[in-house]
Amino acid sequence: MASNIYLVRQRISRLGQVGPGEAPPLPSPSPPLASRGRLSSVSASAPPPAAQPPPPRPVASRARLPEPAPPALPRRPAPRSCWSPLLLRPAVLSLSPSFPQRMSSFQLNLNPLKEPLGFIKVLEWIASIFAFATCGGFKGKTEIQLTCHKGNENKTITAAFAYPFRLNEASFDAIPNANVCDINWKNYVLIGDYSSSAQFYVTFAVFVFLYCLAALLLYVGYTNLYRESRKLPMIDFVVTLVATFLWLVSTSAWAKALTDIKIATGPGIVKELQPCNHQVTCYFGSVTSMGSLNVSVIFGFLNMILWGGNAWFVYKETSLHSPSNTSASHSQGGIPPPSGI
Repeated sequence: MASNIYLVRQRISRLGQVGPGEAPPLPSPSPPLASRGRLSSVSASAPPPAAQPPPPRPVASRARLPEPAPPALPRRPAPRSCWSPLLLRPAVLSLSPSFPQRMSSFQLNLNPLKEPLGFIKVLEWIASIFAFATCGGFKGKTEIQLTCHKGNENKTITAAFAYPFRLNEASFDAIPNANVCDINWKNYVLIGDYSSSAQFYVTFAVFVFLYCLAALLLYVGYTNLYRESRKLPMIDFVVTLVATFLWLVSTSAWAKALTDIKIATGPGIVKELQPCNHQVTCYFGSVTSMGSLNVSVIFGFLNMILWGGNAWFVYKETSLHSPSNTSASHSQGGIPPPSGI
């Protein structure tokens, strides 16, 4: 009987140990009939053991597999073009990025006009206007009175001249008739050609006028650009020295030419006219006042003095004068100068 109970318990334990998916153990061969009767009697007398619930089957967790990536398509080589290297190359500018900003930053500043650098430039601009205006706008004439030997008639002939003072092209003219005392006076002209000196003086004065305008625009509108640059003050200094020298040369040449013009159009012209010595009696009448031409010479030398004096103030803006500026900035509270022994 005890052996039968042991076998029952062993079967039950085996049933509990069977996992999901395992086949249950085969039943052992049945005992003999004698033992069956005994077993049934024992089981009838003893209460059957409580049936244990089968253990829950573990649910196998289904892990999501990664989806397969789509197959990579073969890349086609890009078509080569002769323009591709030009399109891929970045554009390189030779100018610095601050240059357009400086040139476009026009700021009106009238403070340089209060300084000697700008104030003298204004005086040079005005003096240049008087220089070429007084010389280039001159017009004059010289008159000679005639007394004919026949009939004792008094006539007047006139020779007009003007800038550029080609006196050899200024012929005499008689009003109302050119033939006075039976002489054609249009064949007689003044003496001398002074156009080279006069044109050189006036042309240089016009160029100075234009340069003064450009310099004043730079001083007033682009003050920072002029002060920070090293080339602009140096160019201004060189131009100032050259202009001073050319004012001296041009004014001196024009002053000499003016002296010759006064002689050629003065009383000495009577002796140079051939009919005045034989056929008629000539008297010098008058000549247009040349005060404006004298003023032009004065303004020429005045320009020379102004440009020569302004050379010092322009020199102070150049890099040649920078050591003195540096020492001045140190003394005003900048980096203290090294102390000597």
